[in-house]
Amino acid sequence: MTDSFILGLSSGSACLVTCGMVMFPYIMAGRGGVMKIVLDLSVFLATRLVIYFVLATLAWYFGQAFLTSGIVRTFVTGSLYVMFAIILIWYSIGRKKNMKCPAAIVTKVEDKRLVPVLLGVVNSIGFCPALLLILTKGAAQGSLAQSWLAFLAFFTGSSLWFLPLPFAGKLKKKQVIETIGIFATGLAGAIFIIKGLILITGGILNG
Repeated sequence: MTDSFILGLSSGSACLVTCGMVMFPYIMAGRGGVMKIVLDLSVFLATRLVIYFVLATLAWYFGQAFLTSGIVRTFVTGSLYVMFAIILIWYSIGRKKNMKCPAAIVTKVEDKRLVPVLLGVVNSIGFCPALLLILTKGAAQGSLAQSWLAFLAFFTGSSLWFLPLPFAGKLKKKQVIETIGIFATGLAGAIFIIKGLILITGGILNG
């Protein structure tokens, strides 16, 4: 599950840098102090966890339905690993700094109590090459429990970036976060490229 954790780590850093300025004013707004922030953050993270478990279940279900042959499963999974890993690295290094965050939709929400929930949903299902990789991994797992564990590791890695929010008034040291994120992305990309090539090579040798 280490690869899923590192993948989540790279995903969370990118989200924090891209969407931080949109998400922070809502997560940290209000007069409730630290406890209010902790509550909103807990709802946000809980929503993300539920969404990821749903995605893990759907990915595994469709994987069982369509990747029925061992050879097909090997080649398809390996090829998608390589393709999505390359996209992940390119997306991380080449993404525009003024990229719009999909979480901006919460600015139209009148009931502020729904904001943490909506942020959790948007943050979980927004386009992300890392999400495509973890979906592929979930689909290739032999059991639903393994798919859940892969997504749980992904969720844990991506959520670490949000835990300090109750004690931080604003996004600081953005360059440091970007550097760590690029490193994690490069590492995750390399891991999944290698895993993909191993799967493809194994399929050829055993096919």
